[in-house]
Amino acid sequence: MSVNSIYKLLDKLEMMVLKGTPIPFSPFVIINHEKIIDIFDKIRTSIPGEIQEAHSILRKSEEIQVESRKRAEMFLTEAKNEAERVLSESELLKAVQAEADKIRQEVIEEAESIRSKAREEAEQVKRQVLEDAIKIREGADTYAENMLSTLDNKLADMHAIVKNGQQHLERTRAESMAAMAGEQTEQPQEPKTLSYKIKK
Repeated sequence: MSVNSIYKLLDKLEMMVLKGTPIPFSPFVIINHEKIIDIFDKIRTSIPGEIQEAHSILRKSEEIQVESRKRAEMFLTEAKNEAERVLSESELLKAVQAEADKIRQEVIEEAESIRSKAREEAEQVKRQVLEDAIKIREGADTYAENMLSTLDNKLADMHAIVKNGQQHLERTRAESMAAMAGEQTEQPQEPKTLSYKIKK
């Protein structure tokens, strides 16, 4: 799964929160926690894919190195055969041999340079991919923690509202029972108001 897919999952998670069913007279919404957990699982399982891409790049660089060595050996073989065919019996054999050795050394150095450059590029790509994967995972974990923390706070607020409502009903029931038993005083009492404390 690519980085774009992870961002799409995060967008989907955000839309689920925004489109949640609102709770009347409160800033809260109802969302399906199973769907949210499923999205978190998909995000986490997608992160190792970035590391696999780094391994794939490293394997590709090794193939390039092998191909470079093969080409260098082919060039050397062709140069050697050509030199032996043209100058095998010539008085310039030593000079040609020296030139062939020079070419051979240059090809070896070039192949080594290509190999070193490919290795450095592969390591750089691997580091970048790992850094991106870590950043994505940290971002996803932070987002998930914030969402769960917010949900926990909202649930705590709802619990407080329910608790206050229960206490109010219990007081009302007790006052009614007292009035029916003749224990209520003759002076009218001011009606009590129900107070709901919502944590913002």
